[in-house]
Amino acid sequence: MRNQLMRFSTRYLLTLFFLSMLFWQHADTTLIAQDNALLEKRLAELEAENKALRKKINDIQKAAALKSSNSKPNADGLRIIVLPDDWGEAGLLDMKKVADSAAHPIASLLENSSFSPIMIQRSKTGPITLYQRGAGNEYIVRLDTGDRAWAQMAFQFAHEFCHIICNYRDVDNSQLWFEETICEVASLYSLRRMSENWETNPPYSNWKSYAAALSDYANDRISIQQEKKQSLAEFYRDHEAALETSGTNRELNNFIAVKLLKHFEDTPAGWQAVRYLNLGEPNENKSFKTYLSGWYRRVPEKHRNFVTTIAREFELDLLKPSDSRLE
Repeated sequence: MRNQLMRFSTRYLLTLFFLSMLFWQHADTTLIAQDNALLEKRLAELEAENKALRKKINDIQKAAALKSSNSKPNADGLRIIVLPDDWGEAGLLDMKKVADSAAHPIASLLENSSFSPIMIQRSKTGPITLYQRGAGNEYIVRLDTGDRAWAQMAFQFAHEFCHIICNYRDVDNSQLWFEETICEVASLYSLRRMSENWETNPPYSNWKSYAAALSDYANDRISIQQEKKQSLAEFYRDHEAALETSGTNRELNNFIAVKLLKHFEDTPAGWQAVRYLNLGEPNENKSFKTYLSGWYRRVPEKHRNFVTTIAREFELDLLKPSDSRLE
């Protein structure tokens, strides 16, 4: 009996040993397979990171060369530099040429204007011009675009460049909607003029065919608003409270912009008047009438008829420079 028990115990132990060996062999195989899968995943991640790093280095090198080659202002007195980021298939030099083209229709009209450099960064939450300047006093403009969407980029940049022209500032301003509207006018105006320029003098000869897309991008927005027959003065009276509550109600801004576009196209020198828009005391922003009146008071004499014409669209009588209510 004892011998049988010993033989049974021996067989049991041997069986347990072989089962243990099989278990650990299986466990080792599973672990190795898991380790291999993790290793392959990490190698794929490293390859993607390496690829992204190579692209980033390449972009930085291009940006450095671009900055060096554009250390002097262009013919319009602007220095525009596009910073490397996730722009998709859009090249930095191509983007700069689009930005130059978008700014030109207005920048070329401005007399004796000097601007700090404009640094273009990538945004994923909509275009914006930051109040805070860069380390070298650069304007920082963020665009939400990419992949050679030139019409979209031009539309966004013209709008943000107009904020710079307006001397945008971080103050309490219930009339901010008017600046935003003028910047929408700038986008429409620039794309239509840019389209004409590209028909005869595009940045590259093979971009000439893109001219129609630029004007179409603007004209599509214009046609939508032209279907509404309300006068500008009526529209303003109906929506005054909403405009003063939010300066960036694009539906409201766009309607007014389309109404004002004709005045800037008929009198391009009106863009010179825009340079004086936000140079007054913040307290003039308390009403649209005092806001426009302050603008009228600051512009040179030759631009006062233009400001008066804008005010008449809203059926507003401006307070003249001698009027004590301006103080």
